[in-house]
Amino acid sequence: MGKSKKGGLSARLRSALTRLEASYETFKAAKKDKESWTSTRNGKPHFHPGRTYAEECKRLSEEIERTKNHLNRLKG
Repeated sequence: MGKSKKGGLSARLRSALTRLEASYETFKAAKKDKESWTSTRNGKPHFHPGRTYAEECKRLSEEIERTKNHLNRLKG
């Protein structure tokens, strides 16, 4: 008997939604801008620009809304 792909996807989305909401609440409580940072891609440095507090709050709330909509589409 095969595994249900919708069940696994909805479980991953629910856990991602939980993490996003926790991250959003933590960020809102800190009330600080998201700082810029540097990472490495294929051994080369890559610069990530920071975001203002308002921009990051908007981005996180939109991501939460998208995830909720995706979950609702899977249920129906």
